[in-house]
Amino acid sequence: MLEKPLISVVIATYNRCDTLKVTLERLAAQTTPAKDFEVVVVDDGSSDKTSEMVDSMTGYVPYALDYLRHENHGPGYTQNRGIRKARSRLVLLIADDVWPCSDMIAQHLKTHSDYPDENVAVLGKVIQSPELPPTLMHKYWDPFRHSRFDGKHEIDAVNFLACHISVKKSFLIRNGMYKERKGPAHEDIELGYRLREKGLRLIYNEKALCHHYHPGTLDSVCRRAYERGLNFDMLAGNVPASFIFPLYHICTLQAGLKGFLRMLPREIPRKCLFNRWTVNGFWLPVLQLAEKNRFASLFANLSTYRGTIYYHQRLGYKHLRKKNGKTEC
Repeated sequence: MLEKPLISVVIATYNRCDTLKVTLERLAAQTTPAKDFEVVVVDDGSSDKTSEMVDSMTGYVPYALDYLRHENHGPGYTQNRGIRKARSRLVLLIADDVWPCSDMIAQHLKTHSDYPDENVAVLGKVIQSPELPPTLMHKYWDPFRHSRFDGKHEIDAVNFLACHISVKKSFLIRNGMYKERKGPAHEDIELGYRLREKGLRLIYNEKALCHHYHPGTLDSVCRRAYERGLNFDMLAGNVPASFIFPLYHICTLQAGLKGFLRMLPREIPRKCLFNRWTVNGFWLPVLQLAEKNRFASLFANLSTYRGTIYYHQRLGYKHLRKKNGKTEC
C-alpha cells in the first residue's frame, strides 16, 4: 500500500494544455521531496490535448501524478472531485495557469505545521507572471489582487481563493464543498463565506509565491466579468446581502439602507465615468487603441481598466435581475 503524501496538490483544468504542462514541470522543481506530495489533475472535459500531455508527463515527473476526466460540469464539480480523490489530509488547490515558485509547497507545509488546527487554511500569494506579453493590459490588470493582503498575517476567511490555497481535507468534507455550476460563479467566495461561518481561519503566506500566466485581452476579460455578473445569484442567494453587495461594491438597496448609503458616494462618480455610453463610446475603444497609440496610452491605468471591467460585471448582474423579472435599485 502506498504511503500517504504530506500534501495533495489538486489542479482543476480546462483547455489549457500548454500552460498546464509548465505548471506540472514547475511542480517537479519543488524543494519539497517528490515523495512527500502528489498531484491530482482533474480535467473538466477539455477538447485539446490535455489528456495526452498529462499521460506523457506521468513517466517524466518525479512525483505521483493522477489524472481524472469528466464531461464539462464547471469548476465547482471539478474541484470537488479532486478534493475527494486527494490521499493526503492537506489539500492544496492551485489553478492550471498558476506557476509555482520552487518553495511553494514547502511554505504551505511549514505554515500548516505552525497552525495544525483543523480549521486553519493557508492562502498563498499570486502575482502576474513576468513572462506574460508586455501589454498595458497585463501591466495594469491583476485579477487576483493578492498584493492587497501584503503585510497581513490573518485575513478574512471569505477570501477562500482556489487559485492558490491549502486546507485540511477533513474540514472541507465535514463543513461544506463547492457548489456545482457551470461557468465562473464566485463559487470560491461563496464557499469561503460558509466555511467562515463554521470557524475557518485563513492565514496569508506571501512567501508561498506563484506566477499567474494567463494571456488575455480587454475583450476576453470583460466577457468573463460579464459572465460572473450573470452568475451573481450564486452569491446573492447564499450570502447575506448586507455582506456580499458591499464586498463587490454593488450599490443597491438590497444591501440595506445603511450599506446603500455607505456605497453611494463612491457609486455616483463611478456611474458618471463608467456607464454604457462612456464605456462603449470611449473607454473600450481608447484602451484597445492604447496598446499601439502613445496618446491613447495616457488614459490607461489601473482605475480605467478596473472601471471598464467592473462595469461589465455590473451589467451582467443587471441582466440577471431583468431575466428574473426584477428591476435594479
